[in-house]
Amino acid sequence: MNGVAASRIDTLHPGASVRCEYFKLPRDLAALTSSFGIALPSHVQRDAAVLTFSIECADRLLDAIPQASRRARFSASVVSCLRGEGFFNDDLTPELAGWLAQLREAAERRRVLGAFCQIVRELLANSEVMRTTPRHGGFIECAVREGRLMVELLLLILADVSTPPFDCFMLRLSEPANLGDKLRDAGRDFRRGEMALRPTLTFRARLVYEILRWTFPLGILYAGHGRLLRWGIQSLFTELIWFRFSKAHSH
Repeated sequence: MNGVAASRIDTLHPGASVRCEYFKLPRDLAALTSSFGIALPSHVQRDAAVLTFSIECADRLLDAIPQASRRARFSASVVSCLRGEGFFNDDLTPELAGWLAQLREAAERRRVLGAFCQIVRELLANSEVMRTTPRHGGFIECAVREGRLMVELLLLILADVSTPPFDCFMLRLSEPANLGDKLRDAGRDFRRGEMALRPTLTFRARLVYEILRWTFPLGILYAGHGRLLRWGIQSLFTELIWFRFSKAHSH
């Protein structure tokens, strides 16, 4: 691989507002694909990083909009921008427009723009339901669906280099992984008005139960895959234990 290609991922410049946990996702992806014997070309790594930072930026901006009608207009403008139609509103910032333009180019290059836009539309609609649902079961259903939809976007990016076993693993991993994110962020999200459900002990216990229910079959299925299992244990420690330890000691 030449130096120009290898440096492509270094041309991305996420802003200072990007949440720190999103910077580790490209590294996690490299570890996961390597565990399945998949070597990611630099342009694929870059496109996957563009997807990551696009999702982060859209999610951050959406969370800052308190009115449902404004969120609906924002969602419509995200899909329009991704389709290259140029429909903008005041909530869609130049930062996000830039990420979406790069994402559109990556999807067009792979001839998957139509599928990409459809999944993004479903993600945004699902996000609104998850934000407003008063039911534990409804929230969990939305969280599981959100995880799968995001992985489906990633697999469109990786389609040229991925394998069926990796695709299957990622889709199954998406469910407990996203539930883990919701458990980690529940208190913060409720305080900021980003979810209607109060994160009571009962709610958290339900999330833990669901995480374990989705994780145990994965552990059994991949028990002989030492490298992958080590990554999973390390990732779980980082996300659910170290995060809370560092948060407690930051006050």
